[in-house]
Amino acid sequence: MLALDSGHGLPSRCAWHLVAVWGLISGASAVAQVDAPVSNITGATWAEYSTMYSPSALCAKDEITLWRCENASHAYALCSSRTISHASGYMQYRASRLGQVELVYPADRRPPMGLFVYTSYANGDASLQFARDGYSYTLIDLLRGESFIEVGAPPSSGKTAAQVRCRGNQTLQVNYTMRLMYESGIWDRH
Repeated sequence: MLALDSGHGLPSRCAWHLVAVWGLISGASAVAQVDAPVSNITGATWAEYSTMYSPSALCAKDEITLWRCENASHAYALCSSRTISHASGYMQYRASRLGQVELVYPADRRPPMGLFVYTSYANGDASLQFARDGYSYTLIDLLRGESFIEVGAPPSSGKTAAQVRCRGNQTLQVNYTMRLMYESGIWDRH
């Protein structure tokens, strides 16, 4: 049996590498165990988590505001249907300036698979990425810090990356959000 305590003199990351190698040698599927979310995520319900989501004027009353960011002149939101799968439901990123919607991605309401990538990190942080017209957008939700948006410009544009700071948010780490990301097929766990 492989022990993971410090008595072997191995840093914890080395011990976990040994666990992965041991799993491959013994025929165990270490990858499947790491990539699949735990039951408190897959079993999360809207009823038990609905109070954790603050509404946004950019999302309709029958939608979930999965994430939002506001400053003096702009508002940003990730809006979705209450349920999402590979084949049904939708997710849209919306941005407005002085109350006028300037960006909706994607333009039509459709399942998010192939349009977004959601990443849940081992340290509790989470992000959602997408690209539109050569620009890359990353919504970053830090577990221990302020949320922000990073916008990367196309290399040929000569523009530099921009960052929009948000107040604390942490809704990309809510179990129900994570369930929607997993069920829609955009979950990428690191």
